[in-house]
Amino acid sequence: MSIREIVIISGKGGTGKTTLTASLAAVAEEGKILADADVDAPNLALLLHPEETFREPFRGMSVAEVDRARCLGCGVCEESCRYDAIHVRDGKAVVDEGFCEGCRVCLHVCPEQCISLKNFERGTIRRGDTALGPLWHARLNPGGENTGLMVALLRREARKEAEASGAQLILTDGPPGIGCPVTSSVTGADFAVIVSEPSRSALSDLRRAAELCGILSVPFGIVVNRWNLSEELTDAIRTTCGDEGWSLLGTIPFDVKIAEAVGAGRIPAEEMGGDLPELWRSIQKTGRLKR
Repeated sequence: MSIREIVIISGKGGTGKTTLTASLAAVAEEGKILADADVDAPNLALLLHPEETFREPFRGMSVAEVDRARCLGCGVCEESCRYDAIHVRDGKAVVDEGFCEGCRVCLHVCPEQCISLKNFERGTIRRGDTALGPLWHARLNPGGENTGLMVALLRREARKEAEASGAQLILTDGPPGIGCPVTSSVTGADFAVIVSEPSRSALSDLRRAAELCGILSVPFGIVVNRWNLSEELTDAIRTTCGDEGWSLLGTIPFDVKIAEAVGAGRIPAEEMGGDLPELWRSIQKTGRLKR
Protein backbone atom coordinates (compact mmCIF):
# COMPACT_ATOMS: atom_id res chain seq x y z
CA MET A 1 0.00 0.00 0.00
CA SER A 2 1.29 3.46 -0.89
CA ILE A 3 2.23 6.01 1.75
CA ARG A 4 -0.11 8.99 2.11
CA GLU A 5 1.26 12.27 3.44
CA ILE A 6 -1.17 14.70 5.03
CA VAL A 7 0.09 18.10 6.16
CA ILE A 8 -1.78 20.43 8.51
CA ILE A 9 -1.20 24.14 7.82
CA SER A 10 -2.78 27.54 8.53
CA GLY A 11 -2.56 31.01 7.10
CA LYS A 12 -1.32 32.33 10.46
CA GLY A 13 -0.09 31.07 13.79
CA GLY A 14 -2.27 30.35 16.82
CA THR A 15 -5.17 28.63 15.07
CA GLY A 16 -4.72 25.30 16.89
CA LYS A 17 -2.86 23.56 14.07
CA THR A 18 -0.47 21.63 16.33
CA THR A 19 -3.24 20.61 18.74
CA LEU A 20 -5.27 19.26 15.82
CA THR A 21 -2.26 17.37 14.41
CA ALA A 22 -1.61 15.62 17.74
CA SER A 23 -5.31 14.84 18.19
CA LEU A 24 -5.64 13.37 14.70
CA ALA A 25 -2.57 11.25 15.37
CA ALA A 26 -4.34 9.90 18.45
CA VAL A 27 -7.38 8.67 16.48
CA ALA A 28 -5.66 7.57 13.26
CA GLU A 29 -5.38 3.80 13.45
CA GLU A 30 -2.96 3.40 10.54
CA GLY A 31 0.71 2.79 11.12
CA LYS A 32 2.15 6.30 10.94
CA ILE A 33 5.18 8.51 11.09
CA LEU A 34 4.79 11.97 12.61
CA ALA A 35 6.71 15.10 11.63
CA ASP A 36 6.87 18.65 12.91
CA ALA A 37 7.87 20.89 10.01
CA ASP A 38 7.61 24.13 11.99
CA VAL A 39 11.36 24.23 12.48
CA ASP A 40 11.40 27.84 13.71
CA ALA A 41 9.07 27.09 16.64
CA PRO A 42 8.37 23.34 16.92
CA ASN A 43 5.66 22.52 19.47
CA LEU A 44 4.39 19.04 18.58
CA ALA A 45 6.90 17.44 20.94
CA LEU A 46 5.27 19.31 23.84
CA LEU A 47 2.18 17.15 23.38
CA LEU A 48 3.80 13.91 22.18
CA HIS A 49 6.74 13.81 24.65
CA PRO A 50 9.20 11.89 22.45
CA GLU A 51 12.04 9.82 23.86
CA GLU A 52 14.95 10.97 21.72
CA THR A 53 16.68 8.26 19.72
CA PHE A 54 18.60 10.28 17.15
CA ARG A 55 20.10 13.73 16.73
CA GLU A 56 22.35 15.25 14.11
CA PRO A 57 23.45 18.79 13.24
CA PHE A 58 21.85 20.56 10.31
CA ARG A 59 24.35 22.61 8.33
CA GLY A 60 22.32 23.81 5.36
CA MET A 61 24.09 25.29 2.39
CA SER A 62 27.60 26.71 2.40
CA VAL A 63 28.33 30.43 2.14
CA ALA A 64 31.31 32.36 0.84
CA GLU A 65 34.20 33.36 3.10
CA VAL A 66 37.00 35.79 2.22
CA ASP A 67 40.62 35.40 3.26
CA ARG A 68 41.13 39.07 4.16
CA ALA A 69 44.92 38.72 4.33
CA ARG A 70 45.03 37.86 0.60
CA CYS A 71 42.14 40.03 -0.62
CA LEU A 72 43.23 43.07 -2.67
CA GLY A 73 39.78 44.67 -2.70
CA CYS A 74 39.57 44.68 -6.50
CA GLY A 75 35.77 44.48 -6.47
CA VAL A 76 35.39 41.80 -9.16
CA CYS A 77 33.43 39.60 -6.75
CA GLU A 78 31.09 42.47 -5.85
CA GLU A 79 30.36 43.17 -9.51
CA SER A 80 29.67 39.51 -10.22
CA CYS A 81 27.41 38.66 -7.27
CA ARG A 82 23.78 38.53 -8.42
CA TYR A 83 22.55 38.34 -4.82
CA ASP A 84 24.27 41.54 -3.66
CA ALA A 85 25.90 39.49 -0.92
CA ILE A 86 29.50 40.64 -1.15
CA HIS A 87 30.87 44.20 -0.96
CA VAL A 88 34.24 45.87 -0.70
CA ARG A 89 34.58 47.81 2.54
CA ASP A 90 37.76 49.45 3.76
CA GLY A 91 39.67 47.83 0.92
CA LYS A 92 38.56 44.27 1.62
CA ALA A 93 35.67 42.12 0.36
CA VAL A 94 33.07 41.33 3.04
CA VAL A 95 30.34 38.68 2.72
CA ASP A 96 26.81 39.27 4.03
CA GLU A 97 25.97 35.67 4.99
CA GLY A 98 22.27 36.44 5.18
CA PHE A 99 22.18 37.13 1.43
CA CYS A 100 24.76 34.63 0.20
CA GLU A 101 23.26 31.66 -1.69
CA GLY A 102 26.50 29.73 -2.05
CA CYS A 103 26.43 29.94 -5.86
CA ARG A 104 30.28 29.92 -6.10
CA VAL A 105 30.51 32.67 -8.73
CA CYS A 106 32.81 34.75 -6.54
CA LEU A 107 35.14 31.75 -6.14
CA HIS A 108 35.58 31.49 -9.89
CA VAL A 109 36.02 35.20 -10.68
CA CYS A 110 38.37 36.15 -7.83
CA PRO A 111 41.80 36.78 -9.41
CA GLU A 112 43.57 36.09 -6.09
CA GLN A 113 41.61 32.88 -5.38
CA CYS A 114 41.09 34.11 -1.84
CA ILE A 115 37.40 33.16 -1.50
CA SER A 116 36.22 29.75 -0.32
CA LEU A 117 33.03 28.20 1.01
CA LYS A 118 32.41 27.54 4.67
CA ASN A 119 29.78 25.46 6.38
CA PHE A 120 28.49 25.81 9.91
CA GLU A 121 25.82 24.32 12.13
CA ARG A 122 22.44 26.01 11.70
CA GLY A 123 20.30 23.75 13.88
CA THR A 124 19.53 20.14 14.78
CA ILE A 125 17.34 17.39 13.33
CA ARG A 126 15.90 14.90 15.81
CA ARG A 127 13.95 11.67 15.97
CA GLY A 128 12.07 10.36 18.97
CA ASP A 129 9.72 7.52 19.89
CA THR A 130 6.25 8.45 21.11
CA ALA A 131 3.19 6.47 22.17
CA LEU A 132 1.64 7.31 18.77
CA GLY A 133 4.62 6.54 16.56
CA PRO A 134 8.04 7.96 15.64
CA LEU A 135 8.34 11.74 15.55
CA TRP A 136 10.78 13.60 13.31
CA HIS A 137 11.31 17.19 14.35
CA ALA A 138 13.96 19.89 14.13
CA ARG A 139 14.91 23.32 15.39
CA LEU A 140 16.87 26.07 13.72
CA ASN A 141 19.37 27.98 15.79
CA PRO A 142 18.39 31.60 16.51
CA GLY A 143 18.92 33.55 13.30
CA GLY A 144 19.39 30.33 11.35
CA GLU A 145 18.77 30.19 7.60
CA ASN A 146 17.58 27.58 5.09
CA THR A 147 14.27 26.68 6.76
CA GLY A 148 12.92 25.29 3.48
CA LEU A 149 15.95 23.04 3.05
CA MET A 150 15.64 21.84 6.64
CA VAL A 151 11.95 21.04 6.19
CA ALA A 152 12.70 19.12 2.98
CA LEU A 153 15.35 17.06 4.78
CA LEU A 154 12.97 16.39 7.68
CA ARG A 155 10.23 15.18 5.34
CA ARG A 156 12.71 13.00 3.48
CA GLU A 157 13.77 11.27 6.72
CA ALA A 158 10.13 10.72 7.72
CA ARG A 159 9.36 9.15 4.35
CA LYS A 160 12.45 6.92 4.49
CA GLU A 161 11.31 5.57 7.84
CA ALA A 162 7.75 5.10 6.60
CA GLU A 163 9.03 3.07 3.65
CA ALA A 164 11.32 1.00 5.85
CA SER A 165 8.69 0.31 8.52
CA GLY A 166 5.67 -0.19 6.26
CA ALA A 167 3.79 2.76 7.74
CA GLN A 168 0.84 3.87 5.62
CA LEU A 169 0.63 7.48 6.80
CA ILE A 170 2.88 10.50 7.34
CA LEU A 171 1.12 13.17 9.40
CA THR A 172 2.95 16.49 9.31
CA ASP A 173 2.41 19.57 11.45
CA GLY A 174 3.32 22.35 9.03
CA PRO A 175 4.52 25.88 9.76
CA PRO A 176 2.10 28.84 9.83
CA GLY A 177 1.84 31.43 7.05
CA ILE A 178 2.69 30.91 3.38
CA GLY A 179 6.46 31.44 3.28
CA CYS A 180 9.33 29.20 2.22
CA PRO A 181 9.00 26.59 5.02
CA VAL A 182 5.27 26.19 4.29
CA THR A 183 5.94 25.77 0.58
CA SER A 184 8.56 23.15 1.42
CA SER A 185 6.07 21.38 3.73
CA VAL A 186 3.21 21.26 1.24
CA THR A 187 5.04 20.52 -2.02
CA GLY A 188 4.36 16.95 -3.09
CA ALA A 189 2.00 16.15 -0.19
CA ASP A 190 -1.11 14.09 -0.90
CA PHE A 191 -3.48 16.37 0.99
CA ALA A 192 -3.41 19.55 3.07
CA VAL A 193 -5.69 20.43 5.95
CA ILE A 194 -6.00 24.20 6.41
CA VAL A 195 -6.97 25.16 9.96
CA SER A 196 -8.93 28.40 10.14
CA GLU A 197 -10.69 30.25 12.96
CA PRO A 198 -13.56 32.75 13.29
CA SER A 199 -11.49 35.93 13.42
CA ARG A 200 -11.54 39.13 11.38
CA SER A 201 -8.42 38.15 9.48
CA ALA A 202 -9.47 34.53 9.01
CA LEU A 203 -10.78 34.77 5.47
CA SER A 204 -7.70 36.63 4.24
CA ASP A 205 -5.39 34.06 5.85
CA LEU A 206 -7.50 31.21 4.52
CA ARG A 207 -7.44 32.54 0.97
CA ARG A 208 -3.64 32.87 1.07
CA ALA A 209 -3.20 29.27 2.23
CA ALA A 210 -5.74 27.97 -0.31
CA GLU A 211 -4.02 29.89 -3.11
CA LEU A 212 -0.66 28.36 -2.16
CA CYS A 213 -2.13 24.85 -2.27
CA GLY A 214 -3.61 25.65 -5.67
CA ILE A 215 -0.28 26.85 -7.03
CA LEU A 216 1.39 23.67 -5.78
CA SER A 217 -1.45 21.45 -7.09
CA VAL A 218 -2.05 19.96 -3.65
CA PRO A 219 -5.71 19.16 -2.83
CA PHE A 220 -6.95 20.59 0.46
CA GLY A 221 -9.84 20.86 2.86
CA ILE A 222 -10.67 23.25 5.67
CA VAL A 223 -11.29 22.85 9.41
CA VAL A 224 -12.71 25.72 11.46
CA ASN A 225 -11.34 25.62 15.01
CA ARG A 226 -13.12 27.29 17.96
CA TRP A 227 -16.10 27.88 15.65
CA ASN A 228 -18.48 28.83 18.49
CA LEU A 229 -16.48 31.93 19.45
CA SER A 230 -18.24 33.69 16.58
CA GLU A 231 -21.02 31.91 14.74
CA GLU A 232 -21.30 34.91 12.40
CA LEU A 233 -17.68 34.68 11.24
CA THR A 234 -17.89 30.89 11.05
CA ASP A 235 -20.90 31.26 8.76
CA ALA A 236 -18.85 33.66 6.62
CA ILE A 237 -16.11 31.03 6.29
CA ARG A 238 -18.71 28.37 5.49
CA THR A 239 -20.26 30.58 2.81
CA THR A 240 -16.86 31.31 1.27
CA CYS A 241 -16.06 27.60 1.14
CA GLY A 242 -19.31 27.01 -0.73
CA ASP A 243 -18.70 29.87 -3.15
CA GLU A 244 -15.13 28.81 -3.89
CA GLY A 245 -15.83 25.08 -4.05
CA TRP A 246 -13.57 24.37 -1.07
CA SER A 247 -14.24 21.30 1.07
CA LEU A 248 -15.26 22.14 4.63
CA LEU A 249 -14.08 19.06 6.49
CA GLY A 250 -15.55 19.91 9.87
CA THR A 251 -15.56 22.22 12.86
CA ILE A 252 -14.14 22.06 16.37
CA PRO A 253 -15.76 24.02 19.23
CA PHE A 254 -13.96 26.10 21.79
CA ASP A 255 -13.94 24.27 25.11
CA VAL A 256 -12.05 25.26 28.24
CA LYS A 257 -11.28 21.58 28.85
CA ILE A 258 -9.40 21.41 25.55
CA ALA A 259 -7.30 24.44 26.50
CA GLU A 260 -6.61 22.99 29.94
CA ALA A 261 -5.46 19.68 28.47
CA VAL A 262 -3.06 21.44 26.08
CA GLY A 263 -1.78 23.60 28.94
CA ALA A 264 -1.04 20.43 30.89
CA GLY A 265 0.86 18.93 27.94
CA ARG A 266 -1.84 16.39 27.08
CA ILE A 267 -3.43 15.58 23.73
CA PRO A 268 -7.09 16.68 24.07
CA ALA A 269 -8.54 13.84 21.99
CA GLU A 270 -11.05 12.84 24.67
CA GLU A 271 -12.02 16.46 25.29
CA MET A 272 -12.84 16.88 21.60
CA GLY A 273 -15.28 13.97 21.84
CA GLY A 274 -16.92 12.08 19.02
CA ASP A 275 -16.41 14.87 16.48
CA LEU A 276 -12.71 14.04 16.20
CA PRO A 277 -13.00 10.51 14.71
CA GLU A 278 -15.65 11.83 12.33
CA LEU A 279 -13.32 14.65 11.28
CA TRP A 280 -10.52 12.17 10.62
CA ARG A 281 -12.83 10.05 8.46
CA SER A 282 -13.81 13.19 6.54
CA ILE A 283 -10.14 14.06 5.95
CA GLN A 284 -9.40 10.54 4.69
CA LYS A 285 -12.44 10.41 2.43
CA THR A 286 -12.01 13.89 0.95
CA GLY A 287 -8.29 13.43 0.45
CA ARG A 288 -8.81 10.23 -1.52
CA LEU A 289 -11.59 11.70 -3.65
CA LYS A 290 -9.55 14.78 -4.54
CA ARG A 291 -6.52 12.74 -5.54
